[in-house]
Amino acid sequence: MRMKEDHMLNGQLKPGYNIQVGTENNFVTGYDVFQNPTDTRTLKPHLENVMKRLGCTFKTVIADAGYGSEENYDYLEEKKITAAVKYTSYEKEIKRSFRKKTYNAENWKYDEKTKAYTCPCGNPVPYKKTEQKKNKSGYIQTCEVYQCDNCEGCPFRALCTKSEYGRMIQRNRHWLEQKSRVRELLASDEYKSLMKKRATECETVFGQIKANRSFRRFHLCGTKKVGTEWGLLMIGYDFKQIARLMNA
Repeated sequence: MRMKEDHMLNGQLKPGYNIQVGTENNFVTGYDVFQNPTDTRTLKPHLENVMKRLGCTFKTVIADAGYGSEENYDYLEEKKITAAVKYTSYEKEIKRSFRKKTYNAENWKYDEKTKAYTCPCGNPVPYKKTEQKKNKSGYIQTCEVYQCDNCEGCPFRALCTKSEYGRMIQRNRHWLEQKSRVRELLASDEYKSLMKKRATECETVFGQIKANRSFRRFHLCGTKKVGTEWGLLMIGYDFKQIARLMNA
């Protein structure tokens, strides 16, 4: 995996584990060890494991942008869990500057009846075909492909596209609808507060273990042994939280 501690700044790969931690009211309620380099594909198995261990379901799941994906939003909706989960481009899209980007297709006018975009130059960008893609976990995404036929000779072509075939757009309707719901949900004061709470709760766990306890390297190998090692650390962390409350 590519580590944050990349002292050579060359993106070197190192052996490592992806640790997932769930918290509630400053206590660690569950953890899992994965070999996936990214967080996206860890959300579902982590939640399934924690709910099975605790014998419960969750009303709301709060997570950062690393977990925001079409597949994960579908999973949470299926489980009737409110997804207070950002997606990768969330912070950019809520800024005014994003809406001022002329050549970003998400800011272009779209006509549902004609199934076509209108580019900044006034040219139609019509529907061409529908494609389906399957990711590594087997989840299928459906995208509509649109392509402009009038890019030749357009004075803004160099600003709009580098393709020799003209501007092409992939429109995932389901993903756009999901992102719209997430933006609306996270715009409320209640969920803004929850997102701030997530940052202090979850990041504090790793901050305490890595910085304050100087634990930055596992001593064992294999997910089972590393899970035991991390589990002991989490038990200690929760004991410390209990002691802190008793002495408050």
